Amino acid sequence: MRIYFSLICIGLLALITLCKASIHQLTDENFSTLVKKEDEWLIDFYADWCGYCKRLEPKFLAADRLLSKIENNNVKLGWVNIEDNPGLAARFFISRLPTVVHIKDHQVRIVKRIQRDADIVNFITFEEWRNVDPKSSLMSPFSPFGKMVGFTGKVVKKLSSYSPWTMIGILTGFLICAISLPIILTKKQQQFVKNKDDPIQNTSKKNTALRARNKSKRID
Repeated sequence: MRIYFSLICIGLLALITLCKASIHQLTDENFSTLVKKEDEWLIDFYADWCGYCKRLEPKFLAADRLLSKIENNNVKLGWVNIEDNPGLAARFFISRLPTVVHIKDHQVRIVKRIQRDADIVNFITFEEWRNVDPKSSLMSPFSPFGKMVGFTGKVVKKLSSYSPWTMIGILTGFLICAISLPIILTKKQQQFVKNKDDPIQNTSKKNTALRARNKSKRID
């Protein structure tokens, strides 16, 4: 009896693993390669510590199974762990978890009110996404601004891995450069203007050059 129970458990675990394998794990590194403009995607943003994300997971897996059985269905499903991929979290302006987004032709829409797996399936099959306004061109993750925000998110995450003293040293160096560079440039500009506008100094230089020429002619 125990053997049969163990086999059933192993089979269920294998089934869950297989279902998860059909959902793409999207990262900061592979996102641009996998998500093309002509593709249609459903992406679940989650975190390991998020209880609501764990409640959504079986619904998302069930929706993936149901969508895979529909003919001429080309939608792809993906996961994004925001802790491991801060660039995508910042790029999509994720402010709550879980967040499921729909992408088609690089237009991004938020999937709201997911109570069951059928809500996700209906959003695709009945094209309910047409009733949802996409993100504006400025706030789109595919806009230059969205990409810049994503890059900033990655940099901030990278900097947070350094020790506080290292961060203090880096910030102090940037602060010194930011303060001293304008002062140096201003002084050089003032000196240039002063030399250019000083007629006495300019006349003295011309006289010195003229005397040097006359002296060389006398020697010849």
